[in-house]
Amino acid sequence: MNGLPAACDYLVIGSGAAGAVVAARLSEDPDVRVVLLEAGGKDDSLLFKLPGLEFAVGAHPRSNWGFMTEPVPGLDNRALVYLQGRVLGGSSSINGMIYTRGHSREYDIWRQMGCEGWAAEDVLPYFKKSEGNVRGEGQWHGGSGPLKVRPAKPDIPICDAFLEAADAAGFPVLDDLNRDTVDGFGYYDINVEHGRRMSTARSYLEPVRGRNNLAVISQALALRLIIEKGRAKGAELLVRGEPTSIMVDGEIIVSGGAVKSPQLLMLSGIGPAEPLRQLDIPVHHDAPKVGQGLQNHVCYRPQYICNAPVSASRDLTPLGAVKASLQYAFQRKGPLAESYAPAGGFFRTDSALETPDAQVVLLSALAPTNAGGSRFRLGDLLPKEHGFGLTIYQGSPHSRGTVSLRAADPLVFPKIDPGYFTDPRDMQVLLKAVNRMREMMKYPAIARYIEREMMPGESVQDDDALEADIRCNGATAYHQCGSCAMGPDPDAVLDPQLRVRGIDGLRVADTSIMPRIPNAALHAPTIMIGEKAAAMIRGH
Repeated sequence: MNGLPAACDYLVIGSGAAGAVVAARLSEDPDVRVVLLEAGGKDDSLLFKLPGLEFAVGAHPRSNWGFMTEPVPGLDNRALVYLQGRVLGGSSSINGMIYTRGHSREYDIWRQMGCEGWAAEDVLPYFKKSEGNVRGEGQWHGGSGPLKVRPAKPDIPICDAFLEAADAAGFPVLDDLNRDTVDGFGYYDINVEHGRRMSTARSYLEPVRGRNNLAVISQALALRLIIEKGRAKGAELLVRGEPTSIMVDGEIIVSGGAVKSPQLLMLSGIGPAEPLRQLDIPVHHDAPKVGQGLQNHVCYRPQYICNAPVSASRDLTPLGAVKASLQYAFQRKGPLAESYAPAGGFFRTDSALETPDAQVVLLSALAPTNAGGSRFRLGDLLPKEHGFGLTIYQGSPHSRGTVSLRAADPLVFPKIDPGYFTDPRDMQVLLKAVNRMREMMKYPAIARYIEREMMPGESVQDDDALEADIRCNGATAYHQCGSCAMGPDPDAVLDPQLRVRGIDGLRVADTSIMPRIPNAALHAPTIMIGEKAAAMIRGH
Protein backbone atom coordinates (compact mmCIF):
# COMPACT_ATOMS: atom_id res chain seq x y z
CA MET A 1 0.00 0.00 0.00
CA ASN A 2 1.16 3.52 -0.74
CA GLY A 3 -0.09 6.60 1.07
CA LEU A 4 -1.87 7.04 4.38
CA PRO A 5 -5.35 5.50 4.51
CA ALA A 6 -8.16 7.16 6.45
CA ALA A 7 -8.51 4.17 8.77
CA CYS A 8 -6.93 0.84 9.64
CA ASP A 9 -7.33 -2.12 11.97
CA TYR A 10 -3.89 -1.82 13.57
CA LEU A 11 -1.77 1.30 13.83
CA VAL A 12 1.87 0.73 14.82
CA ILE A 13 3.73 3.89 15.81
CA GLY A 14 7.48 3.49 15.35
CA SER A 15 9.31 1.15 12.96
CA GLY A 16 12.23 0.11 15.16
CA ALA A 17 13.37 -3.23 16.52
CA ALA A 18 9.88 -3.96 17.90
CA GLY A 19 7.51 -1.91 15.74
CA ALA A 20 8.66 -3.32 12.41
CA VAL A 21 8.28 -6.83 13.80
CA VAL A 22 4.77 -6.15 15.12
CA ALA A 23 3.61 -4.65 11.81
CA ALA A 24 5.09 -7.46 9.70
CA ARG A 25 3.57 -10.18 11.87
CA LEU A 26 0.12 -8.58 12.16
CA SER A 27 -0.05 -8.12 8.39
CA GLU A 28 0.35 -11.87 7.91
CA ASP A 29 -3.43 -11.91 8.32
CA PRO A 30 -4.70 -10.68 4.92
CA ASP A 31 -8.03 -9.68 6.42
CA VAL A 32 -6.61 -6.85 8.56
CA ARG A 33 -5.28 -3.44 7.51
CA VAL A 34 -1.99 -2.47 9.16
CA VAL A 35 -0.35 0.94 9.08
CA LEU A 36 3.22 1.43 10.30
CA LEU A 37 4.43 4.97 10.98
CA GLU A 38 8.07 6.09 11.04
CA ALA A 39 9.01 9.64 12.04
CA GLY A 40 12.28 9.44 10.10
CA GLY A 41 13.10 8.70 6.51
CA LYS A 42 13.76 5.55 4.52
CA ASP A 43 16.82 3.35 5.00
CA ASP A 44 17.88 3.39 1.34
CA SER A 45 21.29 5.00 1.86
CA LEU A 46 24.40 2.85 1.51
CA LEU A 47 25.30 3.87 5.06
CA PHE A 48 22.45 1.75 6.41
CA LYS A 49 23.49 -1.32 4.45
CA LEU A 50 27.24 -1.64 5.08
CA PRO A 51 27.96 -2.97 8.58
CA GLY A 52 31.44 -1.44 8.68
CA LEU A 53 30.07 2.10 8.36
CA GLU A 54 28.11 1.93 11.60
CA PHE A 55 30.45 4.42 13.27
CA ALA A 56 29.31 7.03 10.74
CA VAL A 57 25.62 6.23 10.37
CA GLY A 58 25.04 5.97 14.11
CA ALA A 59 26.31 9.48 14.69
CA HIS A 60 24.64 11.20 11.74
CA PRO A 61 21.97 13.62 13.00
CA ARG A 62 19.61 12.82 10.13
CA SER A 63 19.29 9.19 11.22
CA ASN A 64 18.85 9.57 14.96
CA TRP A 65 16.87 11.66 17.41
CA GLY A 66 19.96 12.85 19.24
CA PHE A 67 18.18 13.48 22.53
CA MET A 68 20.08 15.47 25.15
CA THR A 69 19.71 14.58 28.80
CA GLU A 70 19.52 17.00 31.66
CA PRO A 71 22.85 17.63 33.41
CA VAL A 72 23.64 14.46 35.37
CA PRO A 73 24.79 15.18 38.95
CA GLY A 74 26.51 11.78 39.18
CA LEU A 75 28.58 12.60 36.10
CA ASP A 76 29.87 16.04 37.08
CA ASN A 77 26.67 17.72 35.86
CA ARG A 78 27.38 16.85 32.23
CA ALA A 79 24.54 16.52 29.74
CA LEU A 80 24.77 13.37 27.61
CA VAL A 81 23.56 12.44 24.14
CA TYR A 82 20.97 9.65 23.91
CA LEU A 83 21.16 8.24 20.40
CA GLN A 84 18.02 6.56 19.06
CA GLY A 85 17.26 5.65 15.46
CA ARG A 86 15.05 8.02 13.50
CA VAL A 87 14.85 6.06 10.27
CA LEU A 88 13.01 3.04 8.94
CA GLY A 89 14.16 0.19 11.18
CA GLY A 90 14.80 2.58 14.07
CA SER A 91 17.90 1.84 16.11
CA SER A 92 18.30 -1.52 14.38
CA SER A 93 19.42 0.49 11.34
CA ILE A 94 22.18 2.40 13.16
CA ASN A 95 23.38 0.22 16.05
CA GLY A 96 26.49 -1.93 16.45
CA MET A 97 24.60 -5.08 15.33
CA ILE A 98 25.55 -6.97 18.49
CA TYR A 99 23.09 -9.83 19.09
CA THR A 100 22.98 -10.70 22.79
CA ARG A 101 20.00 -11.77 24.88
CA GLY A 102 21.21 -11.79 28.46
CA HIS A 103 21.16 -14.73 30.84
CA SER A 104 17.92 -16.71 31.14
CA ARG A 105 17.75 -15.71 34.77
CA GLU A 106 17.16 -12.09 33.65
CA TYR A 107 13.74 -13.09 32.34
CA ASP A 108 12.92 -15.38 35.24
CA ILE A 109 13.34 -12.27 37.39
CA TRP A 110 10.72 -10.51 35.24
CA ARG A 111 8.38 -13.37 36.06
CA GLN A 112 9.23 -13.12 39.77
CA MET A 113 8.37 -9.43 39.57
CA GLY A 114 4.85 -10.50 38.57
CA CYS A 115 5.10 -10.41 34.78
CA GLU A 116 3.31 -13.67 33.96
CA GLY A 117 4.34 -15.11 30.63
CA TRP A 118 7.78 -13.47 30.54
CA ALA A 119 9.99 -16.11 32.18
CA ALA A 120 12.93 -17.54 30.23
CA GLU A 121 10.94 -20.52 29.03
CA ASP A 122 8.21 -18.18 27.80
CA VAL A 123 10.42 -15.80 25.82
CA LEU A 124 12.95 -18.25 24.34
CA PRO A 125 10.50 -19.43 21.64
CA TYR A 126 10.15 -15.84 20.43
CA PHE A 127 13.90 -15.29 20.36
CA LYS A 128 14.15 -18.45 18.27
CA LYS A 129 11.22 -17.52 16.04
CA SER A 130 12.95 -14.30 15.05
CA GLU A 131 16.38 -15.78 14.46
CA GLY A 132 17.99 -17.38 11.45
CA ASN A 133 21.33 -18.31 13.00
CA VAL A 134 24.05 -19.91 10.87
CA ARG A 135 24.38 -22.55 13.60
CA GLY A 136 20.92 -23.80 12.66
CA GLU A 137 17.99 -24.76 14.83
CA GLY A 138 18.90 -25.95 18.31
CA GLN A 139 18.30 -25.57 22.02
CA TRP A 140 19.38 -21.93 22.05
CA HIS A 141 18.94 -20.72 18.50
CA GLY A 142 16.44 -20.50 15.70
CA GLY A 143 17.55 -21.48 12.23
CA SER A 144 14.86 -20.14 9.91
CA GLY A 145 13.74 -16.79 11.34
CA PRO A 146 13.86 -13.50 9.41
CA LEU A 147 16.80 -12.00 11.35
CA LYS A 148 20.00 -13.58 10.02
CA VAL A 149 22.70 -13.93 12.66
CA ARG A 150 26.31 -15.15 12.56
CA PRO A 151 29.43 -14.86 14.72
CA ALA A 152 31.63 -11.86 14.02
CA LYS A 153 34.74 -12.71 11.98
CA PRO A 154 37.14 -9.79 12.31
CA ASP A 155 40.60 -10.15 10.81
CA ILE A 156 42.14 -7.76 13.33
CA PRO A 157 45.09 -8.80 15.51
CA ILE A 158 43.94 -6.80 18.54
CA CYS A 159 40.72 -8.84 18.69
CA ASP A 160 42.55 -12.14 18.93
CA ALA A 161 44.94 -10.62 21.47
CA PHE A 162 41.99 -9.46 23.57
CA LEU A 163 40.57 -12.98 23.76
CA GLU A 164 43.99 -14.48 24.47
CA ALA A 165 44.35 -12.05 27.37
CA ALA A 166 40.89 -13.00 28.64
CA ASP A 167 41.90 -16.66 28.60
CA ALA A 168 45.13 -15.88 30.45
CA ALA A 169 43.12 -13.92 33.03
CA GLY A 170 41.03 -17.01 33.76
CA PHE A 171 37.89 -16.28 31.75
CA PRO A 172 36.39 -19.01 29.59
CA VAL A 173 36.63 -18.16 25.89
CA LEU A 174 33.38 -19.34 24.33
CA ASP A 175 32.11 -19.88 20.80
CA ASP A 176 28.59 -18.74 21.70
CA LEU A 177 27.88 -15.94 24.18
CA ASN A 178 24.12 -16.54 24.03
CA ARG A 179 24.17 -19.82 25.97
CA ASP A 180 23.64 -18.42 29.47
CA THR A 181 27.13 -17.00 29.88
CA VAL A 182 28.00 -16.22 33.51
CA ASP A 183 31.70 -15.45 33.08
CA GLY A 184 32.93 -15.71 29.52
CA PHE A 185 34.40 -13.90 26.53
CA GLY A 186 34.26 -14.44 22.80
CA TYR A 187 33.19 -13.04 19.46
CA TYR A 188 29.69 -11.66 19.50
CA ASP A 189 26.95 -12.84 17.23
CA ILE A 190 26.02 -10.05 14.84
CA ASN A 191 22.97 -9.58 12.62
CA VAL A 192 24.72 -9.53 9.24
CA GLU A 193 24.08 -11.62 6.12
CA HIS A 194 25.97 -11.54 2.81
CA GLY A 195 27.76 -8.42 3.96
CA ARG A 196 24.58 -6.47 4.74
CA ARG A 197 23.18 -5.20 8.02
CA MET A 198 20.06 -7.15 8.96
CA SER A 199 17.96 -4.40 10.51
CA THR A 200 14.30 -5.08 11.15
CA ALA A 201 13.54 -2.95 8.09
CA ARG A 202 15.68 -5.28 6.01
CA SER A 203 14.73 -8.58 7.66
CA TYR A 204 11.04 -8.07 8.44
CA LEU A 205 9.68 -5.29 6.22
CA GLU A 206 11.58 -5.63 2.95
CA PRO A 207 10.36 -9.20 2.27
CA VAL A 208 6.68 -8.18 2.73
CA ARG A 209 6.65 -4.77 1.05
CA GLY A 210 4.26 -6.09 -1.60
CA ARG A 211 1.47 -6.84 0.86
CA ASN A 212 -1.63 -4.86 -0.02
CA ASN A 213 -2.77 -4.75 3.60
CA LEU A 214 0.43 -3.12 4.97
CA ALA A 215 1.16 0.60 4.58
CA VAL A 216 4.57 1.81 5.73
CA ILE A 217 4.60 5.60 6.02
CA SER A 218 7.90 7.38 6.59
CA GLN A 219 8.34 10.98 7.77
CA ALA A 220 5.15 10.50 9.79
CA LEU A 221 5.33 11.82 13.35
CA ALA A 222 2.57 10.90 15.81
CA LEU A 223 1.62 14.08 17.68
CA ARG A 224 -0.94 12.63 20.08
CA LEU A 225 -3.47 9.83 20.34
CA ILE A 226 -7.18 10.39 19.84
CA ILE A 227 -8.97 9.01 22.89
CA GLU A 228 -12.76 8.80 23.12
CA LYS A 229 -14.65 7.42 26.12
CA GLY A 230 -11.61 5.63 27.48
CA ARG A 231 -10.58 4.03 24.19
CA ALA A 232 -7.75 4.86 21.79
CA LYS A 233 -9.48 5.57 18.49
CA GLY A 234 -6.78 7.09 16.32
CA ALA A 235 -3.85 9.48 16.14
CA GLU A 236 -3.09 13.02 15.07
CA LEU A 237 -0.09 13.05 12.78
CA LEU A 238 2.38 15.24 10.98
CA VAL A 239 3.13 13.53 7.65
CA ARG A 240 5.89 15.20 5.65
CA GLY A 241 5.13 18.40 7.48
CA GLU A 242 1.36 18.32 6.86
CA PRO A 243 -1.11 17.77 9.75
CA THR A 244 -3.52 14.87 9.30
CA SER A 245 -5.04 12.02 11.28
CA ILE A 246 -5.92 8.35 11.05
CA MET A 247 -8.67 6.39 12.79
CA VAL A 248 -8.24 2.86 14.11
CA ASP A 249 -10.87 0.16 14.33
CA GLY A 250 -8.74 -2.31 16.31
CA GLU A 251 -5.66 -1.48 18.37
CA ILE A 252 -2.88 1.07 18.47
CA ILE A 253 0.59 -0.25 19.30
CA VAL A 254 3.08 2.40 20.44
CA SER A 255 6.67 1.40 19.64
CA GLY A 256 8.51 4.69 19.92
CA GLY A 257 11.19 3.62 22.39
CA ALA A 258 11.87 4.52 26.00
CA VAL A 259 11.85 8.28 25.34
CA LYS A 260 9.21 8.79 22.66
CA SER A 261 6.64 6.27 23.94
CA PRO A 262 6.13 7.86 27.37
CA GLN A 263 6.20 11.28 25.71
CA LEU A 264 3.38 10.29 23.35
CA LEU A 265 1.31 8.80 26.18
CA MET A 266 1.68 11.94 28.26
CA LEU A 267 0.91 14.25 25.33
CA SER A 268 -2.26 12.18 24.90
CA GLY A 269 -3.36 12.65 28.51
CA ILE A 270 -2.06 9.36 29.90
CA GLY A 271 0.39 10.05 32.70
CA PRO A 272 0.81 11.82 36.05
CA ALA A 273 -2.29 14.00 36.31
CA GLU A 274 -1.00 17.14 38.01
CA PRO A 275 2.01 17.75 35.71
CA LEU A 276 -0.27 17.20 32.70
CA ARG A 277 -2.82 19.71 34.00
CA GLN A 278 -0.04 22.24 34.54
CA LEU A 279 0.62 21.99 30.80
CA ASP A 280 -3.12 22.26 29.98
CA ILE A 281 -3.22 18.67 28.70
CA PRO A 282 -6.63 17.04 29.30
CA VAL A 283 -6.17 13.99 31.52
CA HIS A 284 -7.71 10.79 30.19
CA HIS A 285 -6.03 8.50 32.72
CA ASP A 286 -3.98 9.37 35.78
CA ALA A 287 -0.94 7.09 35.43
CA PRO A 288 1.83 8.36 37.73
CA LYS A 289 4.39 5.78 36.59
CA VAL A 290 4.46 6.83 32.93
CA GLY A 291 8.01 8.07 32.35
CA GLN A 292 9.26 6.69 35.68
CA GLY A 293 11.73 3.82 36.09
CA LEU A 294 14.03 4.84 33.21
CA GLN A 295 17.05 2.53 33.07
CA ASN A 296 20.23 2.38 31.04
CA HIS A 297 23.74 0.97 31.17
CA VAL A 298 26.13 3.61 32.43
CA CYS A 299 29.61 2.89 31.13
CA TYR A 300 33.28 3.88 31.07
CA ARG A 301 35.64 3.62 28.12
CA PRO A 302 39.34 3.02 28.74
CA GLN A 303 41.35 3.69 25.58
CA TYR A 304 44.75 2.43 24.51
CA ILE A 305 47.31 3.60 21.96
CA CYS A 306 48.91 0.77 20.01
CA ASN A 307 52.57 0.48 19.01
CA ALA A 308 51.75 -1.23 15.70
CA PRO A 309 48.91 -1.18 13.11
CA VAL A 310 46.98 -4.02 14.81
CA SER A 311 43.62 -2.28 15.28
CA ALA A 312 40.80 -1.46 12.84
CA SER A 313 42.39 1.98 12.39
CA ARG A 314 44.53 0.40 9.66
CA ASP A 315 41.40 0.01 7.52
CA LEU A 316 40.80 3.76 7.63
CA THR A 317 44.03 4.71 5.87
CA PRO A 318 43.72 5.45 2.12
CA LEU A 319 45.33 2.11 1.19
CA GLY A 320 43.32 0.22 3.81
CA ALA A 321 40.08 1.77 2.63
CA VAL A 322 40.79 0.79 -0.99
CA LYS A 323 41.62 -2.77 0.05
CA ALA A 324 38.48 -3.03 2.20
CA SER A 325 36.31 -1.66 -0.62
CA LEU A 326 37.64 -4.18 -3.13
CA GLN A 327 37.26 -7.06 -0.70
CA TYR A 328 33.67 -6.06 -0.06
CA ALA A 329 32.83 -5.46 -3.71
CA PHE A 330 34.08 -8.85 -4.89
CA GLN A 331 33.54 -11.08 -1.85
CA ARG A 332 31.10 -9.26 0.49
CA LYS A 333 33.70 -9.83 3.20
CA GLY A 334 36.29 -7.86 5.11
CA PRO A 335 36.06 -4.80 7.38
CA LEU A 336 32.99 -3.34 5.64
CA ALA A 337 31.07 -6.54 6.38
CA GLU A 338 31.91 -6.62 10.10
CA SER A 339 30.94 -4.80 13.28
CA TYR A 340 33.14 -2.14 14.85
CA ALA A 341 32.50 -3.94 18.18
CA PRO A 342 33.18 -7.61 17.39
CA ALA A 343 34.24 -9.11 20.71
CA GLY A 344 33.58 -8.85 24.41
CA GLY A 345 32.28 -10.70 27.38
CA PHE A 346 30.24 -10.92 30.54
CA PHE A 347 31.55 -11.34 34.06
CA ARG A 348 30.68 -11.04 37.74
CA THR A 349 32.26 -8.47 40.00
CA ASP A 350 31.28 -10.67 42.95
CA SER A 351 31.70 -14.44 42.74
CA ALA A 352 28.61 -14.91 44.91
CA LEU A 353 26.35 -13.60 42.14
CA GLU A 354 24.40 -16.10 40.04
CA THR A 355 24.44 -13.92 36.91
CA PRO A 356 26.97 -11.44 35.52
CA ASP A 357 26.63 -7.80 36.55
CA ALA A 358 29.19 -6.38 34.11
CA GLN A 359 29.86 -6.49 30.40
CA VAL A 360 32.81 -5.34 28.31
CA VAL A 361 32.79 -4.63 24.59
CA LEU A 362 36.00 -4.34 22.60
CA LEU A 363 36.00 -1.40 20.18
CA SER A 364 38.45 -2.38 17.47
CA ALA A 365 39.58 1.22 16.92
CA LEU A 366 39.67 4.32 19.07
CA ALA A 367 36.21 5.68 19.84
CA PRO A 368 34.94 8.66 17.83
CA THR A 369 35.71 12.04 19.35
CA ASN A 370 32.39 13.69 18.49
CA ALA A 371 29.83 10.89 18.06
CA GLY A 372 26.32 12.23 18.20
CA GLY A 373 27.32 15.86 18.45
CA SER A 374 25.24 18.74 17.19
CA ARG A 375 27.51 19.13 14.19
CA PHE A 376 28.47 16.24 11.94
CA ARG A 377 31.90 15.99 10.37
CA LEU A 378 33.19 12.62 9.26
CA GLY A 379 36.70 13.68 10.18
CA ASP A 380 35.69 13.88 13.84
CA LEU A 381 34.84 10.18 13.76
CA LEU A 382 38.15 8.97 12.38
CA PRO A 383 40.85 8.09 14.92
CA LYS A 384 44.09 10.01 14.64
CA GLU A 385 46.21 7.17 16.05
CA HIS A 386 46.26 3.38 16.06
CA GLY A 387 44.48 2.10 19.13
CA PHE A 388 41.44 0.41 20.61
CA GLY A 389 38.95 0.94 23.38
CA LEU A 390 36.89 -0.97 25.90
CA THR A 391 33.31 -0.08 26.77
CA ILE A 392 32.69 -1.41 30.28
CA TYR A 393 29.07 -1.47 31.42
CA GLN A 394 27.40 -1.63 34.78
CA GLY A 395 25.18 -4.40 33.43
CA SER A 396 22.53 -4.56 36.16
CA PRO A 397 22.13 -1.00 37.45
CA HIS A 398 20.05 -0.16 40.51
CA SER A 399 19.68 3.55 39.65
CA ARG A 400 16.53 4.82 37.97
CA GLY A 401 15.73 7.96 36.01
CA THR A 402 12.71 9.69 34.48
CA VAL A 403 11.26 10.98 31.23
CA SER A 404 8.89 13.93 31.64
CA LEU A 405 7.30 16.57 29.44
CA ARG A 406 9.04 19.87 29.00
CA ALA A 407 6.07 21.31 27.07
CA ALA A 408 2.74 20.32 25.54
CA ASP A 409 4.27 20.81 22.09
CA PRO A 410 4.99 17.39 20.48
CA LEU A 411 7.95 18.91 18.62
CA VAL A 412 9.74 19.79 21.86
CA PHE A 413 11.93 16.96 23.16
CA PRO A 414 11.00 15.67 26.60
CA LYS A 415 13.13 16.12 29.69
CA ILE A 416 15.41 13.13 30.30
CA ASP A 417 16.96 12.59 33.72
CA PRO A 418 19.06 9.37 33.53
CA GLY A 419 19.56 9.16 37.31
CA TYR A 420 23.01 7.63 36.94
CA PHE A 421 24.71 6.73 40.24
CA THR A 422 21.74 7.83 42.35
CA ASP A 423 22.21 4.38 43.85
CA PRO A 424 25.82 4.22 45.13
CA ARG A 425 26.03 0.47 44.49
CA ASP A 426 26.34 1.15 40.77
CA MET A 427 29.62 3.03 41.15
CA GLN A 428 31.10 0.23 43.23
CA VAL A 429 30.24 -2.35 40.57
CA LEU A 430 31.65 -0.21 37.78
CA LEU A 431 34.87 0.45 39.71
CA LYS A 432 35.41 -3.28 40.20
CA ALA A 433 34.67 -4.00 36.55
CA VAL A 434 37.02 -1.31 35.24
CA ASN A 435 39.82 -2.38 37.58
CA ARG A 436 39.49 -5.97 36.46
CA MET A 437 39.65 -5.05 32.77
CA ARG A 438 42.63 -2.74 33.29
CA GLU A 439 44.43 -5.63 34.95
CA MET A 440 43.54 -7.87 32.00
CA MET A 441 45.22 -5.37 29.66
CA LYS A 442 48.53 -6.09 31.44
CA TYR A 443 48.64 -9.72 30.29
CA PRO A 444 51.39 -10.23 27.69
CA ALA A 445 49.03 -11.37 24.93
CA ILE A 446 47.65 -7.86 24.57
CA ALA A 447 50.15 -5.75 26.55
CA ARG A 448 52.75 -6.33 23.80
CA TYR A 449 50.62 -4.18 21.49
CA ILE A 450 49.91 -1.37 23.97
CA GLU A 451 52.13 1.69 23.85
CA ARG A 452 50.23 3.51 26.58
CA GLU A 453 46.88 3.76 28.30
CA MET A 454 45.32 6.98 27.02
CA MET A 455 42.30 6.86 29.34
CA PRO A 456 42.28 6.97 32.30
CA GLY A 457 46.08 7.01 32.11
CA GLU A 458 48.85 5.71 34.31
CA SER A 459 48.41 8.54 36.82
CA VAL A 460 45.00 7.13 37.79
CA GLN A 461 45.66 4.21 40.12
CA ASP A 462 43.50 4.21 43.24
CA ASP A 463 39.71 3.97 43.38
CA ASP A 464 39.23 7.58 44.40
CA ALA A 465 41.08 8.81 41.32
CA LEU A 466 39.29 6.31 39.09
CA GLU A 467 35.87 7.29 40.46
CA ALA A 468 36.69 10.94 39.77
CA ASP A 469 37.61 10.07 36.18
CA ILE A 470 34.45 8.00 35.70
CA ARG A 471 32.37 10.96 36.86
CA CYS A 472 34.34 13.24 34.52
CA ASN A 473 34.46 10.97 31.45
CA GLY A 474 31.86 8.24 32.00
CA ALA A 475 29.25 7.79 29.31
CA THR A 476 25.98 6.11 28.50
CA ALA A 477 25.04 3.13 26.43
CA TYR A 478 22.05 3.62 24.15
CA HIS A 479 20.04 0.96 25.97
CA GLN A 480 17.36 3.19 27.49
CA CYS A 481 14.36 1.23 28.74
CA GLY A 482 11.82 0.79 31.54
CA SER A 483 9.86 4.06 31.26
CA CYS A 484 6.46 2.37 30.59
CA ALA A 485 7.15 -0.79 32.52
CA MET A 486 4.74 -3.70 32.68
CA GLY A 487 3.81 -5.19 36.02
CA PRO A 488 1.07 -6.92 38.03
CA ASP A 489 0.09 -3.96 40.20
CA PRO A 490 -2.82 -1.66 39.32
CA ASP A 491 -0.49 1.34 39.13
CA ALA A 492 1.90 -0.28 36.63
CA VAL A 493 1.69 1.46 33.24
CA LEU A 494 1.11 -1.83 31.41
CA ASP A 495 -0.23 -5.22 32.30
CA PRO A 496 1.85 -8.27 31.25
CA GLN A 497 -0.09 -8.37 27.96
CA LEU A 498 1.40 -4.91 27.27
CA ARG A 499 -2.02 -3.24 27.44
CA VAL A 500 -2.05 0.32 28.76
CA ARG A 501 -4.01 0.30 31.98
CA GLY A 502 -7.01 2.62 31.99
CA ILE A 503 -7.27 2.93 28.18
CA ASP A 504 -8.77 0.29 25.87
CA GLY A 505 -7.32 -0.54 22.48
CA LEU A 506 -3.80 0.61 23.33
CA ARG A 507 -0.55 -1.28 23.90
CA VAL A 508 3.13 -0.48 24.09
CA ALA A 509 5.80 -2.76 22.60
CA ASP A 510 9.43 -1.60 22.83
CA THR A 511 12.21 -1.31 25.41
CA SER A 512 10.08 0.91 27.62
CA ILE A 513 8.04 -2.13 28.75
CA MET A 514 11.01 -3.77 30.50
CA PRO A 515 10.60 -3.93 34.29
CA ARG A 516 14.34 -4.54 34.72
CA ILE A 517 17.14 -4.02 32.23
CA PRO A 518 18.95 -7.17 31.05
CA ASN A 519 22.75 -7.27 31.03
CA ALA A 520 22.86 -7.29 27.23
CA ALA A 521 22.58 -5.08 24.21
CA LEU A 522 18.81 -4.56 23.89
CA HIS A 523 18.48 -5.17 20.14
CA ALA A 524 17.70 -8.90 20.38
CA PRO A 525 15.41 -8.59 23.46
CA THR A 526 13.43 -5.84 21.71
CA ILE A 527 12.85 -7.98 18.64
CA MET A 528 11.66 -10.72 20.99
CA ILE A 529 9.23 -8.23 22.55
CA GLY A 530 7.91 -7.41 19.08
CA GLU A 531 7.38 -11.09 18.27
CA LYS A 532 5.63 -11.78 21.57
CA ALA A 533 3.49 -8.65 21.36
CA ALA A 534 2.26 -9.59 17.88
CA ALA A 535 1.43 -13.10 19.04
CA MET A 536 -0.57 -11.77 22.01
CA ILE A 537 -2.45 -9.30 19.83
CA ARG A 538 -3.36 -12.08 17.39
CA GLY A 539 -4.49 -14.27 20.29
CA HIS A 540 -1.77 -16.89 19.85
